[in-house]
Parts: sequence; structure tokens; C-alpha cells
Amino acid sequence: MVNVTVENGWERLPSGLDVEFRHGIPIKVSDNGKGLTIPESVLVDEIIALGKLQVQLGEWKSGDNADEHEARVFVSGDGFPEVLRRLALASAAVFIDRFQKPVDASSVDWDRLEYHADFREALDHCGLASDEIDKDTYRDDYIEIMHRETRRLAQLTEPPLVEPE
Repeated sequence: MVNVTVENGWERLPSGLDVEFRHGIPIKVSDNGKGLTIPESVLVDEIIALGKLQVQLGEWKSGDNADEHEARVFVSGDGFPEVLRRLALASAAVFIDRFQKPVDASSVDWDRLEYHADFREALDHCGLASDEIDKDTYRDDYIEIMHRETRRLAQLTEPPLVEPE
């Protein structure tokens, strides 16, 4: 299990560029209007060092500000299980936030719906098509991770901070 300190939001990289994380998964990098002044391989290494996932960059496009450029960050397909694990932890926090109790046997719909949603999201983060990974392969591990995390979170005195999607 990888321990990542970045959860959600923008983080400044040593190069001065910013990378956005959601649930500990890098999703986008911005040049902040400064332009890319370092080799892309160095930028990728900085993102890997921070997010602990192998990544590659998508095409650079215009960002939100006039002079800004952004590129989507894709996690390597080998990182799919870790991406799905991070999404399972986030889903556990949402469950605790909503129901203030661990997932139990009566939560079958939650398990099914969250797994399907997180599986699709993990595919997207990794740039994979739905036929490239067998959906059933990861289901049991995902549900075990999510249930274990809800039990852990339910024992905390402070509920987890859940950010809206």
C-alpha cells in the first residue's frame, strides 16, 4: 500500500508548475501561464514523486486563464489497482459522511453502485477502455478495502473531511 500525503487540490511542483489531485490521483497539470520551460520528462518525474503513481501527460491545451496551458495526467495502466484502491478509500469516506456507520450487509446497493462508478473512473484516470480490464477481477478487493476503511473511519472521533465532487 502506497502512502500519499496529497489528497485533493492543487500542489506546486519544484519546477513551479501546478498539478491537481483528486483522491490522491493526479489529474491535471498547469503551466500557470509561464510556459513549459523544463523537459516534459522532468515534469513527469516531479508528478510521480509527489503522487507515487507512474504517469504520462496528455496533449497541452488552453487552460482557464488566457495565457495558461494545461495537460491531462494519465496514470499508467499498471497503476489501475492503486487508483481503484484510492477511489475505494474516498467512497468509504463518503459513506461514513452520509450514514455515520460502517458499510454492512444491508449496503449491497452501495457496494455495487460505488464499485461500478469507481471502476469507470479508474479506467478514465488510466486512459483505458472498458474492454481492457475485466471488471470482476478487482471487485472483491475493492469491496474489502472500502468496508475496512468505513470500519476504521467509524472509530474516529472526528469524521473525515469529504470534499464535493
